[in-house]
Amino acid sequence: MKRVVLAVHGGRTAEGAAHVARLLSERTGACIDAVGVLEPAPAIDLGYGPVFLPDVATEEAADEELRHELKHQLALAGLGTLSPSILHGGRVSSLAAAAKGADLLIVGIGPHHLVNRALGGETALHLAQCASTPVLAVPARMRELPRRALVAVDFSAASIAAARIAASLLGPGETVELMHVTDAPRPGRRSTPTPPIDVLRELDRTAAELMAGLTPERRVVTSTLTGSPARTLLEAALKSGTELIALGSHGYSSWQRLVLGSVSSKLLRLADCAVLIYPARCVS
Repeated sequence: MKRVVLAVHGGRTAEGAAHVARLLSERTGACIDAVGVLEPAPAIDLGYGPVFLPDVATEEAADEELRHELKHQLALAGLGTLSPSILHGGRVSSLAAAAKGADLLIVGIGPHHLVNRALGGETALHLAQCASTPVLAVPARMRELPRRALVAVDFSAASIAAARIAASLLGPGETVELMHVTDAPRPGRRSTPTPPIDVLRELDRTAAELMAGLTPERRVVTSTLTGSPARTLLEAALKSGTELIALGSHGYSSWQRLVLGSVSSKLLRLADCAVLIYPARCVS
């Protein structure tokens, strides 16, 4: 890992992301680009007079205030030597553009205000849906790198790539669990209590390939479960004490996400641990 982009905004929800970025840089030697976004100030119409448009002086003051807040946040995370870049524009589009070519985009994930997340008002969620860079969403309270990762494996190229990145975040001897979740049978259909033998063989093959590429070695285990993928992953992570859930994203359209949802969206809304999303569009 050579370069990571850290999204900071001075608020509490970016604190964990900043700490994790520092620890990851110390472990891998990756360069950190700290980035904040100053979105355009809206015109203000009070309803009884001329519209107020922010002038240059107002925008410069906002820029300086944000820069001060970012430097303070970085210093608290042990990154006081970094000079943050401030971009101007839409938050999600600016961060996605800044992260192009990076190995990882690290962002904070906010408190679990269910209504806000259900409406999609979460930067990490939108970035996972549109960025061309793997996205690591980190809870505000996180202060250590993960020691155990749970990877949802469907044998797509994106899920295998997610497993490799998840393993790279761990230390020697720490555990990567590759889990294949089979959807629960629908009413009226015969259940399959055990996974097909080819799934088990494919999991073993994937685990062997992952282990062969890890230096130093991590512990790789496999498992299969049946159920709703998002709920099954969340329950398994909670039971095992997992600090990171990783998976590949298939890049559903906005309409598909609205009607069907996606596993990655549900995990970003509901998980208590860090979530790594490897978008399918990143696979070359």
